[in-house]
Amino acid sequence: MGQQPNIELVMADLPRPTDHPGTPRRWSPGRVGELGAPAAVPRGGRFGNPGPDAGYALRLLSDRSIQTAPGEQRRDAVAAIAAVMSARAARFGRAPVVGDAEVAEVILGYAGPAATGVAAARAAAVAGLAHHPAASRPLVAAVDGTVLIASLAEVNRRAAAGEALIAL
Repeated sequence: MGQQPNIELVMADLPRPTDHPGTPRRWSPGRVGELGAPAAVPRGGRFGNPGPDAGYALRLLSDRSIQTAPGEQRRDAVAAIAAVMSARAARFGRAPVVGDAEVAEVILGYAGPAATGVAAARAAAVAGLAHHPAASRPLVAAVDGTVLIASLAEVNRRAAAGEALIAL
């Protein structure tokens, strides 16, 4: 639009050139606690083995029938099985599946050949687990790594042979 004839412009009213920002500098993590690359994420030991969508284990267990010992709460059993399921799935780098539930139930003695043998010790180990999720860490740590990644047939065979699959 042109200038109105009744308004006089002075030099200060004219547009001035502006500086454009320069090219941004390359970013790199420099603060405490920042991790550089996905490969730098600590794994194993007390860091555990994080896996995707561990909460899906709870969805899978919501419809499963779980035989609990007398005095044992279903919600505590579900929390224990879900913890072992998630640990097993994380070892394979995937989300939990039904096969993980079957293996976890045999490991914890909810199903399979050793179902009655570990019921008393298991009931004490999982008591209150649903209300204290951090208590599942020692439970998962009590499972040997070779048992955790074994197939269902192998876990059933080891349980039938009388091997303790979890150190309760």
